[in-house]
Amino acid sequence: MDAIVIEGLKVNTVVGCFNWERQIVQPLMLDLMIHTNLEVAASSDELEDTLNYAEICSISAEVIQKAQPKLIEHAAKLVLNALFSTYPAIESIKITIRKPAIIAEANSVGIRIERHRNDLRLSTGE
Repeated sequence: MDAIVIEGLKVNTVVGCFNWERQIVQPLMLDLMIHTNLEVAASSDELEDTLNYAEICSISAEVIQKAQPKLIEHAAKLVLNALFSTYPAIESIKITIRKPAIIAEANSVGIRIERHRNDLRLSTGE
């Protein structure tokens, strides 16, 4: 399956459950693997035949920064919903969100979620 890969997208935002976390801006690191058919773009060599990587990054950052989520799980869901809504050609998305240097003994902590467009139809009742 074809995929667009974005690694290490840094999003500075308010994130966390503790009072001290709600007072500061912290980085989140996002990795996205977006499955979509890239055959037309590969043949045409035209930007309009693929997904706009810069726009994907911008949408992902904006929804997280606007929401200022407590949990990175919620941040992931916001990104998934925004990208599936914006791009009907997306078949599935795997998102990893890491919160670096939040636990002294770990480089980062994080989550990974994978969702398929068909799964979303079932869960939303469409």
